[in-house]
Amino acid sequence: MWCALMVTAYFCAGQLGLRLPAQETLLSLTLSSVFAASLLSSLLSSGIAVAALVRWGLFLWPGVWVGAFILALSQDASIGAGFLCACASSAGPVWAAYLLRQRGFRPELNRRHDLKLYVLFAALLSSGVTATATSAVLSVLSILSILQNANLGAGSAPNASAVAVSWLTRWLSDAMGALMVGIPVLTARWGMPSGARPTRRALENLTLFGSTLLVGCWPFGNAPQLDGSHLTPLLFLPHLLLGWMAARGGLFAAMVCAAGMSAGAVWGTLHNLGPFSVSDAHTRLAMIWGYVGTLSVMPLMVTAWTGELTANEARWQIALDDSNIGVGEWDARTRRFTFSQRWLAMLGYRTQGFGDSLTAVWSRVHEEDKAPLRALLDQLKHTGAGIPALTCRFLRADGTWAWFSGHATVAELGARGRPLRVIITAQDIDAQRLAEERQQLSATLFQHLHEGLLITDANCRVLDVNPTFSNITGYSLDDMRGTVPALMRAAVAGTTAAAQQAVMWDSLKASGTWRGEVLDKRRNGDICTLQVTISAVKGPSGAVRFHALALSDITEARLQRELLERQAHFDELTGLPNRARLAKMLSQAMQASERDGTLLTVCYLDLDYFKPVNDQFGHEVGDRLLVDLADRLRRCLRGHSELPDCVARLGGDEFVLLIRTATIEESRHAVDRVLRSVAAPYNLGIGNGMRTITASIGATVFPMDRADADTLMRHADHAMYGAKQSGRNGYLFFDAESDRRTEARFEALGRVQEALDAQEFVLYYQPKVDMRLGKVLGFEALLRWKHPQHGIIGPATFLPLIEHTGLSVSVGDWVLQRGLEQLSEWQSEGLDVTLAVNISARHLQEANFAQRLTQLLEEHPPNVSKRLIIEVLETAALADIDHTSKLMRTCQSLGVRFALDDFGTGYSTLTYLKRLPLDLLKIDRSFIQNMLGDSQDLAIVEGVIGLSKT
Repeated sequence: MWCALMVTAYFCAGQLGLRLPAQETLLSLTLSSVFAASLLSSLLSSGIAVAALVRWGLFLWPGVWVGAFILALSQDASIGAGFLCACASSAGPVWAAYLLRQRGFRPELNRRHDLKLYVLFAALLSSGVTATATSAVLSVLSILSILQNANLGAGSAPNASAVAVSWLTRWLSDAMGALMVGIPVLTARWGMPSGARPTRRALENLTLFGSTLLVGCWPFGNAPQLDGSHLTPLLFLPHLLLGWMAARGGLFAAMVCAAGMSAGAVWGTLHNLGPFSVSDAHTRLAMIWGYVGTLSVMPLMVTAWTGELTANEARWQIALDDSNIGVGEWDARTRRFTFSQRWLAMLGYRTQGFGDSLTAVWSRVHEEDKAPLRALLDQLKHTGAGIPALTCRFLRADGTWAWFSGHATVAELGARGRPLRVIITAQDIDAQRLAEERQQLSATLFQHLHEGLLITDANCRVLDVNPTFSNITGYSLDDMRGTVPALMRAAVAGTTAAAQQAVMWDSLKASGTWRGEVLDKRRNGDICTLQVTISAVKGPSGAVRFHALALSDITEARLQRELLERQAHFDELTGLPNRARLAKMLSQAMQASERDGTLLTVCYLDLDYFKPVNDQFGHEVGDRLLVDLADRLRRCLRGHSELPDCVARLGGDEFVLLIRTATIEESRHAVDRVLRSVAAPYNLGIGNGMRTITASIGATVFPMDRADADTLMRHADHAMYGAKQSGRNGYLFFDAESDRRTEARFEALGRVQEALDAQEFVLYYQPKVDMRLGKVLGFEALLRWKHPQHGIIGPATFLPLIEHTGLSVSVGDWVLQRGLEQLSEWQSEGLDVTLAVNISARHLQEANFAQRLTQLLEEHPPNVSKRLIIEVLETAALADIDHTSKLMRTCQSLGVRFALDDFGTGYSTLTYLKRLPLDLLKIDRSFIQNMLGDSQDLAIVEGVIGLSKT
């Protein structure tokens, strides 16, 4: 497509040149008709060829060749002649375009270097090569034509002068074409930006273009004057206008206008119009080429000059912008202050919308900076010398303040030495100020931080330390500079320090930081504990450049922590683990026992009669005894490779031992060994020599006792109490079956309490009958449990369970209250009977029994108390005979009578009968049942009856 366009453009340009009128007048010096017809066409086609090849690429050269070939054929040339002419016409442009592209030529032509290259290669070299080749080809063709006709009279062979003139004419045509046509094609920019509209400047440029074109063509539209006035000075006015247009509107518009004026000059000269219409053809041709040449050179010279100025200004502007430097100018004559775009951008503005007066600019300076800045400006005003450095804050568009640093230079002085124009350069130093402040803060922190800081290079060589580091370690900067800190020196392989270093370097490589505690030596040799944080500082490439070590002396804190840990987990007196530590040790021991398949014996040890030692000899002696005991218990334990036996003090004289064994028998031997060691005499430093203290030990074995840790301790405690009840100075292993029975008993007691609360108990009344008279004398209240599931339950099932508990008192109170209510009902119905109620030993021994009985009797009529009989067991009555005797008399004063139940089976003695104020004796049923068949039982019954009467 591009080559086709090139062919079309080349051919049309050539045809346009051939169609110019009266061309024979100007081209009468040509060697042949083909060469003569192509002179003006080459002016247009050569310029298009050179510009297209340079601007769009050498791949268009086939289009140039084909266009030249077709153009030659259109001039009635043979195919061979057209082929040679096409080669000659395309050789120069292709060669020039290649050389220009090789030298980095830019089609914008905004550099003097580019204009120089274009004139040298495109205008001179290209046209010279083309003219030479074309002239040679046409000369050869002319000679061949003459020889072919064999008629020397038909034409004349070309002479040297004619060939030189034709070559010069062709060269000038191609050179002018490269300048007049090629430059507009190179510099043309097609179309307008999206949304753009014609501006005032564009309209002014268009007006200038038309005016220049009109002024340039006007002299060639008039007939020549023979008096010499045709050489009017107005002939050179277009050159000035072209220069102005090139400076104002650019090279493209100027060269298009120059091409138009050149075309007008040629046209007028061909028609014998204008100042160049002279009779001599050589003079006419020279004047045309000179005029066209000066028209093309003028815009080029102006463009080169303005391009250099623009390029220099652009370079300086780029340098200033890249350096983040803004430029401001104060003009004392106009009293205006202007900012560069870079300075405005640094302030957050696109345009100088805040004003260009000195007052407007001064209002944007920070109040604190106005006084020193005014002093510097006064100095500049009076001396005329520049200000080497000034720093102040300017208000940004977003309301923040920005620090600027710059210089003020006097660019122009007045007659009295006063500055007329001052150039100020400024740079935004906000980031620099912030960095300086941070650096100053860092330096201050480095010097005054309470932590020691140490900086090393990538090879761990010390660069700097702060005073706190010297205070902690005792080493100064001079001592440490260039050395490797002990923490970063390679430790002996296999040691704890080497393992810690390996972890440290791995952490630094992975995350860039490491934190830990290390043991170090101060300069005076003291061991200290340091909390160290190491950070790796990397450079832009990612490689480590520095190491920063922050040190804190935690020696005292660690000692305090160890003390608190000992206090939290160890007994202060004996040094043994305490209760909190024991819980962890017991859990670990249970896990090891399950893992290894061994037995764990949990022993609960309590000294026998330790309190009298404290009371008699004082707590110091007691503490000494506990310390000696702790040492003996430690010596009794055996060490194991993984988890040794251990002992802990719970408090007071209570200790717990955890012993690992293989069999139950081994556990018994171990406990017995501990017991014998404890029972050995103690030297307590008191009179009467050695003292012997025994202990009671309760033990349970895990996992035979499959309970949790707390339950194991409780089982061992229960067993220890069992050992004390068995006579002390012994040990007892926990029986799980017995414990289950105890739990069942507690559950049963709870159920009895529930029955009492739910009114599930009832009283049955068994009559007392006079067998001779057949008369009911009274009743005995019998307690029954009306169970919701099991029906009526007799007292033998539940009374023994509650006999020695507080529940027996509650049940006894309920029986008394319910019996008195029933007795009161019977009396209200006219029944004169007695009611006997059984009272347990625990109930009778209650301190408030008499008071409680009084309250119950007061709730009923007075005669009720005289019908109430309290039956007590002989064992209950004799438990504390003095208390029982006093209690019985107190109750008898209320009208209540007492009966001794089951007489003859307990600890009956006549002395007790004499001391107790009894009203009735109830002979045990075992004697009554057999008295008719057993004379001994009968004798006992008769004896008791006789005794009671007596």
